[in-house]
Amino acid sequence: MIHTSLTNPVLVWGAMTLGLEFFTTETALYGTLGLFLGFGGYIYLHNLALRGQIQDAEQTANDLIEQASEAAEDRHKEVQARTDEFIAQLEEKNEDAINELSEKVEQLKTQFDERKERLNTHFRGQQSLLDKKKHILKDNEDRIRKLESKYEGLKEQKEQLLEKYRQALQPVADTSIEDVKQTLIQKLCTEVKEETNKNIQELENQAQLDLEKNARRVLNLALNRFARPYCPERGIGNVHFPNKDVFHRTVGKERQFIDLLEKSSGVDITLNEENLYAQVLGFDPVRRELGRASLEKLMHEKNLNEKRINDIVSKTKKDLFKKIRKDGHAIAKELGIKGLSEEIQNMMGALRYRYSFAQNQFFHCAEVGWLCGLLSSELGVEVVKGRRAGMLHDIGKAMDHSKDGGHAVIGADFIEKNNEAQDIVHAVRAHHYDEQPSTPLAYLTIAADAISGARPGARRSTMDSYHQKMQNLEKIGKSFPGVTDTYILSAGREMRVSVNSREMDDLGALKLSQKIAQKIEEEMSYPGLIKVIVVRETHAIEVAR
Repeated sequence: MIHTSLTNPVLVWGAMTLGLEFFTTETALYGTLGLFLGFGGYIYLHNLALRGQIQDAEQTANDLIEQASEAAEDRHKEVQARTDEFIAQLEEKNEDAINELSEKVEQLKTQFDERKERLNTHFRGQQSLLDKKKHILKDNEDRIRKLESKYEGLKEQKEQLLEKYRQALQPVADTSIEDVKQTLIQKLCTEVKEETNKNIQELENQAQLDLEKNARRVLNLALNRFARPYCPERGIGNVHFPNKDVFHRTVGKERQFIDLLEKSSGVDITLNEENLYAQVLGFDPVRRELGRASLEKLMHEKNLNEKRINDIVSKTKKDLFKKIRKDGHAIAKELGIKGLSEEIQNMMGALRYRYSFAQNQFFHCAEVGWLCGLLSSELGVEVVKGRRAGMLHDIGKAMDHSKDGGHAVIGADFIEKNNEAQDIVHAVRAHHYDEQPSTPLAYLTIAADAISGARPGARRSTMDSYHQKMQNLEKIGKSFPGVTDTYILSAGREMRVSVNSREMDDLGALKLSQKIAQKIEEEMSYPGLIKVIVVRETHAIEVAR
């Protein structure tokens, strides 16, 4: 190439040699000129060579850039192809999942439409009910206006009659006109008052019928929405032994092992060697469960001693407390109740071992919580508060064995100390009328408790207690004067009392029913409600001859 030959050292050397020859052979001027010419030629040739190198480098760079562009384009095409292939594989792989999600979306849409239709139906029903109420209100207003108009007419008639009697009596009577006037005014006022009271009574009866009808509708809606299963159970404090060897090994030669167990768990244990069972007794239901569970574990031990028994009781106690905490957390989670203190949750878990007749109080509280929440939703009360009050209403039964007083008051004081709201505390304290209910939430708690206790089989009692209850009710009914017969109906939930119509009027029958109900509340303890009905009969007898 040209630039390579121009940078040859031989040529440079020749140019310098030529300059030296001029310097030696000729004059010094020419020698110097020759030297400069030699260096000038070298510089020129060197610049020419550098230009050639720059051009070659630019050509090489352009070639490399072109090659890199082609390689990048090929790589881009390859990556694009792989990306398209990967996307196709992902779409094929997730096609089933996408279809499944689409089906779920369609199902949710269908459920949403159904829920929307139910809500619309419910809204239409509520709107229809509101229209009926408005119609009834309008009828009552019309009736009141008619009564007012009738009252004004009676006033005019009164004035006319007064004038007529005044003119008629003035010539013949010695009584003054003012006395006659006052007598007539009193008579007319009495008649108007009786008529007004009669109309008011009719309006009250109609309102009572409407209220009972609406109450039945709300109860039916709540019960139809409540699908919690119910299974009655009784707390079992008996432990059965498989054979006599296990019985004697567990009890000990002189009952020493049972005595140690009683001392460690705080219960009393009675033994029945003939039927091979032991009965665990105690006022504290949690201690009874501790004694029963510990005794069952002792049956499987072959070498019993004091240390082993204490270890078994200690481990059983830890497991029992752990289960109590778990149950307390579970019932709060089931009802969606948040913010409960640890002490309240533990007490709710302890209700798992507390029974009222055949009804387990742990499940009873959960049931009342659900029912109270459903009733609250129908009547516009806050649902969460309804569930909370229903769940906590019987929490006092977890500690009523160790404190004086009714379980409603004990439970209300306990949750109040643990920072529960005052309306919840009032509902718990008033659900057995230890405090007069004053809020809708308190009345709903009472209603939900009564519904739960009235479920078939929920409050089974023994035959002796049933007969005792019947006898007490009959005795209370016959203890009042004027009562001729007393009938106990609906397994003690209704008392029907017949009275002598000649000795008692309608107002007396009403007061008698109130007195009987009050005496039942004071002297008896019973679940649910007892209805008292006083029947006043009139017999007209005549003989045809």
